[in-house]
Amino acid sequence: SSGINAEYGEVQEYSRREESMLDSEEVVSMSDLSVPDLLERLQNQLRLGREEQTQKEFWEKSAARKKKVRKPELKAEKEEKEKEEELWGEDGQMISREKDEHDPDELVDEEWDDEKGEEGGDDVSPIRNTIVYDQETQRLIDVFEEAETLYNEAKKRYEHAKRQVEEMEKLNGIDFGPEEEFFSLWGQCFEHYDGKYKYSLCHFDQSKQDSTSIGKWEGWQKGSDGRPNYGVMMYTRGASCWQGPNRSTRVEVQCGSQNEIVSIGEPAKCEYAFVFKTPAACITIQDEHEIHDEL
Repeated sequence: SSGINAEYGEVQEYSRREESMLDSEEVVSMSDLSVPDLLERLQNQLRLGREEQTQKEFWEKSAARKKKVRKPELKAEKEEKEKEEELWGEDGQMISREKDEHDPDELVDEEWDDEKGEEGGDDVSPIRNTIVYDQETQRLIDVFEEAETLYNEAKKRYEHAKRQVEEMEKLNGIDFGPEEEFFSLWGQCFEHYDGKYKYSLCHFDQSKQDSTSIGKWEGWQKGSDGRPNYGVMMYTRGASCWQGPNRSTRVEVQCGSQNEIVSIGEPAKCEYAFVFKTPAACITIQDEHEIHDEL
């Protein structure tokens, strides 16, 4: 009798607390059953009630977890949208707006702390990549990462050495004069403004009119005997000229106290003429005078 009363009391308690469980009328109707049937009926109803209660709590917790996981994503989207907004004043000028810059991770952590404090429920951590490998797998991963780092470093050194070799091969193919006297001009660029255009001359490389190519290094002008004339540089294969040939530049090299472009002209359409003075040309002239005196 005491067991029945206890089970009966528990059923009444569930019926008062949850509408999905037994109601009072159903409990009263069970008073007509025999004691064994009543016990079995009570136990079945209690079990079903507990299962329904457990299932309800499970779905409520699942919904709460989804809400917490989605909330940081919505916050990030909102912040991104705010950054893209532009404020404009009545004068049509954009108004600068200062924004608090925070670490996204800190925002997420603060939000989780606030939610924990408000709800006081189960802790739900944000989704993170927390894969933990066994010791052997982790060792192999570390070995791979170290090998990858060494490979990248070796590749950089190889590319650097390759560029140096290409540079040396390019230098070996350039005639810097009988005594290599024009080598000092290698890699140097000089500019001259004629009031309309800005001209630039990069020795043994190219010449330009503003951003337009007016010639690439071709070599020294050939004399009638086929020998190079170290007084004239030729730059050809420049940008195409409208209804004309490709642009080209002839650079007359003269002896001077400093490196500078003295004058620029265009004697023919898309054919430019520079006069460039340099101390390097003085060595060549001196050598020619010495040879003439000997003769």
